[in-house]
Amino acid sequence: MGRHKQHKPRHPQAKRQQPTTEWFGTAFHSTEGMYHLDVRQSGNGILITSSPAEMDGVPAAWSLRLRNDDGGQGLTDLGAALASGQKHGIGMDEGPGFQTALLFLPDFPEEGVGTLARVRTVDGEDGGTFERRAERPMSLWAEAGENLRRIVPLLGPDAPPADEVEDCRLCPGCYRPLYESAASHTLIGAGPFPVMGLCRLCAEGTTLRSVRETEAPIDAQQRAVLETVAAALG
Repeated sequence: MGRHKQHKPRHPQAKRQQPTTEWFGTAFHSTEGMYHLDVRQSGNGILITSSPAEMDGVPAAWSLRLRNDDGGQGLTDLGAALASGQKHGIGMDEGPGFQTALLFLPDFPEEGVGTLARVRTVDGEDGGTFERRAERPMSLWAEAGENLRRIVPLLGPDAPPADEVEDCRLCPGCYRPLYESAASHTLIGAGPFPVMGLCRLCAEGTTLRSVRETEAPIDAQQRAVLETVAAALG
């Protein structure tokens, strides 16, 4: 993944009277662009979305649902490990001759970068296979862990289980996954067509300023959207 030139966490809702059950952060990488991390309540558990991540060796968004089956203890332990930068593992599945586990590996593959991964091991074989993996700065994992611990006590004990991953769409400016609970904006002006489905940070021009400050690379379509926003904002 390489080192991050600058990390700027982004909070979608800075002021609310009621405690929010979601959190979002972004790391800006000087050569690889933006890395998003989203933590939110999903039914009676937690949904962690890493975008982009690696799934079976292919870049993709990884939506990881963790159930709350033990009164929040397992989720709290994971949050504590992320926040403190400690190695942590959770057994996920087991079958004839194999096991899968969720692992948090601090300072891997290099110092300052941590990896959350779903690893499959086979009986009789050394090591394991990374089926899913997301690399983020340790500081971003730490913020995610603190907010995970904050959200767990807010999970409703009577909330129904979420059996399917919630639908989301991508913000056209930063490709952040936007779920139904995340606000989106339509910007009219500075072009023949309105720019729709923007996250708040892109609609306010914050994303473009961060991209310029960190010199993070983005594709031509993203840049066109963000420049359109900047022109509309004047």
